[in-house]
Amino acid sequence: MHLKMKEKQIMKYVKTVGKAINTYTMIEAGDTICIALSGGKDSLVCMDALYRRLSYLPIHYTLYCCHVNVTNFNNKSINILQSYCSIYNIPLIIKDITLDLSIKGSSPCFVCSWYRRKALFETAAQLNCKKIAFGHNQDDIIITFFLNMLYHGKLSTMPPKLKMFNGALEIIRPLAFLTEAQIKGYIKALPLSPIENECPYKDCTKRYQMKELLKNLNKTIKGAQSNIFHSLSHWDDDYLL
Repeated sequence: MHLKMKEKQIMKYVKTVGKAINTYTMIEAGDTICIALSGGKDSLVCMDALYRRLSYLPIHYTLYCCHVNVTNFNNKSINILQSYCSIYNIPLIIKDITLDLSIKGSSPCFVCSWYRRKALFETAAQLNCKKIAFGHNQDDIIITFFLNMLYHGKLSTMPPKLKMFNGALEIIRPLAFLTEAQIKGYIKALPLSPIENECPYKDCTKRYQMKELLKNLNKTIKGAQSNIFHSLSHWDDDYLL
């Protein structure tokens, strides 16, 4: 793809990111933001979009990246991530954790998520970051909705912005309006190669099942994904139990 065409395509996606940020007032002047950088396509796109917006916004905010390194797995990504962050001149903090996967009654995914978030929260506090940016996209939000509805019997999902610890910390999801397909288009236009997910459980989880469900719905029902996402912020209390 021609360089100018790539840049035009990227900026189209960045504008969508900006729309989500503005809709939910995710970022304000003077913010210090910690980006959860796994090295996957979503977190790389999140880093790129937040960095690019600094070049034309009238406000300034400070970016850090934090990579939680799970020592249980053969992680070869640290050197690659360090080189990526140096391109953007964003400081990278590496946080090593070791998972106790022998805990009875807890799935490996739950244990991993809990330890990762704890590490991110601790890093954000050390850096005096009041906000942590995750790379969750529109598909992730819908899939979480499916998981909670089908496995836990409740209507809830991951919101684009979530205040925690009495407002001391905010979780933001700048990619909330981008679909996974758009994320793939974005990352292809960048000189960055996503790092493969080394988790041995990645293709046998409930989340993977819900991902396949969404994929099938999109194949059989026109506009399924956009309608589901729209419904998450448009419901009628009079017609709920």
